[in-house]
Amino acid sequence: MGSATTQALTTVKREIDRTTGGTLAAARQLFDAVDAINATPALRGELSHAGISAEQRRALVQRLFADRVAPQVATILTAAAGERWSNEREFSVGLQEIGVRAVAHFTAPNERLGQELQEFLQVVTANPELELSLGSRLGSSDAKAALVRRLFGGRLSDAAITILEHLVAHPGGRRVRRLVDWATAIVADQADRQVATVQVAKPLASEQLRKLQLGLRKRFGRPVAINQVVDPAIIGGLRVQLGDDVIDDSIQAKLSHLRRQFA
Repeated sequence: MGSATTQALTTVKREIDRTTGGTLAAARQLFDAVDAINATPALRGELSHAGISAEQRRALVQRLFADRVAPQVATILTAAAGERWSNEREFSVGLQEIGVRAVAHFTAPNERLGQELQEFLQVVTANPELELSLGSRLGSSDAKAALVRRLFGGRLSDAAITILEHLVAHPGGRRVRRLVDWATAIVADQADRQVATVQVAKPLASEQLRKLQLGLRKRFGRPVAINQVVDPAIIGGLRVQLGDDVIDDSIQAKLSHLRRQFA
């Protein structure tokens, strides 16, 4: 990601943070606007072109969307259009990130949103046929979004479904696993959290998760969202990875250590 894009996203995040009164319906409008921009190369190019003034880009967004979306959405889109982006591709992906952030912000507090995204991913990765259906370039965007709602509509929140429908319909060449991990990190960051991937042999109980979150927060000095991955291969205990930091207290790791000692 280029430095201009990083700065643009930081600025738009601040705009989202101070936005009040947003709803999930408004976040869906934002995703619809993002889809419209990304589906129109000429418009996408004009809104991300450094040779066009920020005032002109903002005015274009106001002219196209102000009367069609909630005021909060128009404000966020206008802020994005007024920023300088490293290139058109990063502008496109940046708009998707803004949409994910809007869902997280407008439905806050939503402690389970990131976990729901990971629950979806665990189901998908455990079912190769489903993963292929969602990731195939042959299926239509509408069909993929409908499949997500049909299979997960009764299991996940509307906020999670809104994000997932958009991601599978507009992957931008990215695989489902990468997309969902990316969205999970954005949701956590919007709530000022870090994401810790925790591998366990079987799912942790709610109280265990709570204690683990408290312990990680104390250790890293920041609230932590947990991405729980069930992996029977670790046998017992757990393995935690947060950025470059790894805490491996799994039985698998202990057995490997013993084998090395006896070798």
